[in-house]
Amino acid sequence: MIYLPIHYLPLMKNSIVFFCVILCFFLTQPVFGRQAIPFTPNNIISDKSIQDANSMNRADIRGFLRQHNGFLSSFIATDKDGKRRHIADIIYNASKKHQINPKYLLVKLEKEQSLITMKNPEQKRLDWATGYGICDACSKSDPALQKHKGIATQIDSAAAIIRWYYDNMHKKAWIKKAGKTYTIDNTTVIPATNATAFLYTYTPHIQGNKNFWKLWNKWFDQVYPNGSLLRAENDGTIYLIKDTVKHPFENTTAFTTRFDKKDIISVPKTELSIYETGSSISLPNYAILQQGAAFYLLDNDILRPFANRETVRLFGFNPLEFIQVTKEDIAPYALGKKITTATKHISGELIRLTDDNGLYYSKDATLYPIIDSAIATANFPKHNEKPASLSSLGEVVIGTQVLFKDGVLVKDKRDHKVYVIEHGKKRHIASEKDFTTLGYDWENIVIVESFTLMQHQTGQPLYARKAPAPQQVNKQTVVAKLLDTKKEHTTLAEKMYRTPKENTQYIGDVFDTEVDAYLVQDKKTGDILMGKNINTVRPMASFAKVTTAHTLLKKGLNLTKPSVFDPKKHTALYHKFRIAAGEKVFNKDLLDALLVSSLNTPAYMLAQNVSQIPTDIIPSLNTEAKKLGLTNTQFTSITGEEVDTVSTAKEYATLFTTAIKNKTIKAVLQKKGYTYTEFTDLDRKPNHYDYNTNPLVNKNHPNFTVSASKTGFLYESGSNLAMVVTRKSDGKEFVIITMGNPDYPNRFVEPKRLIGYVLSHF
Repeated sequence: MIYLPIHYLPLMKNSIVFFCVILCFFLTQPVFGRQAIPFTPNNIISDKSIQDANSMNRADIRGFLRQHNGFLSSFIATDKDGKRRHIADIIYNASKKHQINPKYLLVKLEKEQSLITMKNPEQKRLDWATGYGICDACSKSDPALQKHKGIATQIDSAAAIIRWYYDNMHKKAWIKKAGKTYTIDNTTVIPATNATAFLYTYTPHIQGNKNFWKLWNKWFDQVYPNGSLLRAENDGTIYLIKDTVKHPFENTTAFTTRFDKKDIISVPKTELSIYETGSSISLPNYAILQQGAAFYLLDNDILRPFANRETVRLFGFNPLEFIQVTKEDIAPYALGKKITTATKHISGELIRLTDDNGLYYSKDATLYPIIDSAIATANFPKHNEKPASLSSLGEVVIGTQVLFKDGVLVKDKRDHKVYVIEHGKKRHIASEKDFTTLGYDWENIVIVESFTLMQHQTGQPLYARKAPAPQQVNKQTVVAKLLDTKKEHTTLAEKMYRTPKENTQYIGDVFDTEVDAYLVQDKKTGDILMGKNINTVRPMASFAKVTTAHTLLKKGLNLTKPSVFDPKKHTALYHKFRIAAGEKVFNKDLLDALLVSSLNTPAYMLAQNVSQIPTDIIPSLNTEAKKLGLTNTQFTSITGEEVDTVSTAKEYATLFTTAIKNKTIKAVLQKKGYTYTEFTDLDRKPNHYDYNTNPLVNKNHPNFTVSASKTGFLYESGSNLAMVVTRKSDGKEFVIITMGNPDYPNRFVEPKRLIGYVLSHF
């Protein structure tokens, strides 16, 4: 029912036809083809999301239940310990106990029994609230199932089974896992996350999990509401958020004819990267567009055709201001009502009727009531009120009352709560912290009467996106070893040391790979985002050279001086350096050969500059590790040639990131290649060149760059690779360590695949 204030009733007595038309905020908002985020069966929810136990506190959960005003909003139940508690407390306690996201439990309660929104659920819905213990063919009256009965037990069990899944997924063959191929309802599914695999393990149906996904996205996934104007920090492009899609403004005119710069919200690039990019906004609002012989008015991104060229002329538009467009230019816009010579107020007018002093938005012979001038100011800032009598307007009809447009911040003058408008509903911004975190400006709040706010239905509360707590690292130390000591090992893969299967440990999302250990770290914060066997002690191989170079520079190594090659002192165990006895090479070139080509002999030549016996610097390497608190790192060589030179993926990440803080080390590790000429040549082969041993450094990738890299290999270590990878879209840096890759011929395939996973998930 449309609310019509008393002062509008005389208009109806004057025989104005009263009928409902499209809501006025539809007329005042840009309209694009709806582009919902598609359901992807392979990736329903991330491991971080399902395990984010800190996403809501008790008050948040209570507020969420009150907002939906269902039966559970005030429900008190007996918990598993026999105590009477509010259902929000039972949900909160279960989420904390099992370290599972309370949002998951809320979605589960709605998906299974509609308990979040239902007003008067039957008792059986409460008894089997999350569907735990019930299979497709099960009977709820089965005596064996009665131990699972009761809403508190159901909630606790729904959380507990997820934790059990993560603790046992590698122990039970029947449990579905990330990266494996399954057939679900005749559809091939390869879960990208273990959380997704969990959903299919216990609900082996596409539609059932799609229903979960729909609720999750509807309630929790999008942060900034429709109508938000976002701009990345240190970037000029402004985006309009519409139906979870960001639409870039191509120029200033396209923006200023629609919005005010004061409403722009500055956000991190990572926030913008979450949204799919939609069609750009390039044309000014209320522009006259000409496409061949056809003319259009671009009316708040609805394309309104003129009846003919003469109609355009009669409205007084200047032909010099017509914008020539193609069919492709206007394809994204919805086609609106035709403009004829009888059309009134085609660009809209604010009319103050002298008959009753009522304020209306007039368009196309329709009057849209505005109950508060604050709405007119917010929605139509470029319009001024014009007085008019009802008789002067001719035959008009009454439309729906105008509500605040999307994105407007509002507050009741008698209350402290601040809301943002979306789809005509007011969404409470949960707290002052959420308000400031989201980047809103207190100066932009529109203060209104209670009656005005009452005309807007209440929507979902709005929370700032919370960063998940850093992953807790299992500190148990495991030593990699030959798993089968009885057989003769002939292939490279067989000779590689591995983590015993029973000791395999994961952190965060599971990336299905034969690589024995990997670690992904946020370079800025140091948080470990995901990992496998990060505490397994493994041979470093040539990883050791980075710490050697760093230590030598700290000891005063002069890169401008040359070093002379002495075969007796400098020939390494694996000597592949082309150099003759007595030849001299500048130390800066030896550093390139050591780190870019990963040659061993240059390490001994460089070490000779700070110690008469090159290997005497080994204690300094171990001292460096101790200073950094690395208890599982040990150097027995300066090149990593010795299998007893060991570290873990976690500890090597510390060594690597510490070393690249040195500008010289960082500059060398990001080189694609190098050339140099020997200072003293004795074999008539003075010129040297080489490329980085990591080909990923040399290639131009569309979505990332490698800004530092070091390779390593021994039979026992397998292939090792350390990298700093920078995502091009937002500049976010990741430290990625892989140790124990058994596939030497294709040793860069898995690291590149891991990069792709990281860029799309973090």
